[in-house]
Amino acid sequence: MAVSARDKKTLLTLLEQAQLVYLITRLPKKQVLDDPKDVGRLEGALAAMRAAAHDLSASLRETHTGVQWYELAENPDSPDLLWRRAKRLGPQVLRQLRPLLAGEAEAAFMLDPTAEATAKPKAVKTATPRSRTKRK
Repeated sequence: MAVSARDKKTLLTLLEQAQLVYLITRLPKKQVLDDPKDVGRLEGALAAMRAAAHDLSASLRETHTGVQWYELAENPDSPDLLWRRAKRLGPQVLRQLRPLLAGEAEAAFMLDPTAEATAKPKAVKTATPRSRTKRK
C-alpha cells in the first residue's frame, strides 16, 4: 500500500512518540509512576501519539487494524491506566506501522520491538595456574 506524503509525515511523528512511550515503559512501573515528571512525560507522549493518530487518514487507520485506535483516542483517567495503555500501545504501534516507512531514511534508526536481542557471547574461562607456595 502506497502511503501519501501527508500520512508519511504524520507516521514519522507517531512513531517518534511511540518510541518515547516504549522506552519509558521499559523502566520499572513503580519508578515511573512515583515520579511526577516521568508521568508527565508519558502523558505528553501519549497525547502526541493521539494527536498524530487523529491526523492520519481514515483509510490508513482502517487498513491497519492491528493498532487499537479507539484505545489510543481515549484519554486515560488514572496513572495506572496510563501505564497499562502505554505498555500496550507503544510496542503495538511500532510493530504495526514501522514497516510502512521501510524505505525512508528517517525511519532507518527507529526502534524495532520485534527484533531479537543479540546475546552477548559468554567469556570462556581459562584455567588459572595454581599458586606456588614458598617451601621452607
